[in-house]
Amino acid sequence: MNANLQVDRELLPPEQFQIMNYSEQNFVRIGHQHLKFFVDRLGLRPDGDVLEIGSGNGRIASALTTHLTEGTYTGVEIMKSFVKWCTRAYRGYPNFRFEHIDVFNRQYNKQSLQQPRNYTFPFQDNRFDLIYLTSVFTHMLPDDTDNYLKEIARMLKPSGISFITYFLINRETLDLIEARKTTRNFQRLEGPLYTDNFRVPESAIALDEAFVRSLYEKHDLVIDKNGVFYGKWRNPVQQKTVGHNQDRIVARKPAARES
Repeated sequence: MNANLQVDRELLPPEQFQIMNYSEQNFVRIGHQHLKFFVDRLGLRPDGDVLEIGSGNGRIASALTTHLTEGTYTGVEIMKSFVKWCTRAYRGYPNFRFEHIDVFNRQYNKQSLQQPRNYTFPFQDNRFDLIYLTSVFTHMLPDDTDNYLKEIARMLKPSGISFITYFLINRETLDLIEARKTTRNFQRLEGPLYTDNFRVPESAIALDEAFVRSLYEKHDLVIDKNGVFYGKWRNPVQQKTVGHNQDRIVARKPAARES
């Protein structure tokens, strides 16, 4: 792993593919923060097979090029322009590929007729060692999240790991929102769904933590002991040492049972 946080400059996105608050320093730093967590905490090996759902402009993929020397990376993304750019930029990395998935999202892909709650990913069962999503379920409705978790469980190898970010709502979170200590003012829309934009809920979605945990149990994904990490958004003044803005959950697919 590249300790000095260097990145192939061909993988730095041009202006039209930069996302909010972009800087070259943050692009490289955030990518390597995720890589370090994947390697040190999740045990990702250089020969691992990785799927990123919501690959965007390749911020994390760029760091993974320094580690996945024998494995494979697949990134899927609903914004076709990002996929086209990444495919060109990563042409020197034959074990990295990017695919467009045409799935509806009111915030990012309004034209699609394919609803995420019914979507089946084009990958075989038991394919990946690690599947990760950052800032994806924070833009998806509960039924859509349910289906994606089902698909993630299907695609993970036995003992494979999922890493997913959320905005999680629990009693403590609600108290912090009421005390105006959070960076987002989430309010209940219906059921387990909270948002801070009632006109376009998918712009930022939070989910009841108990509901999320029930989905993991439903799809036989086992949350690690100490596998829930609360993010800086909940109370940035008191959580200066927290490295990630959103909440994170690490879970594993059970090992294959011997017959």
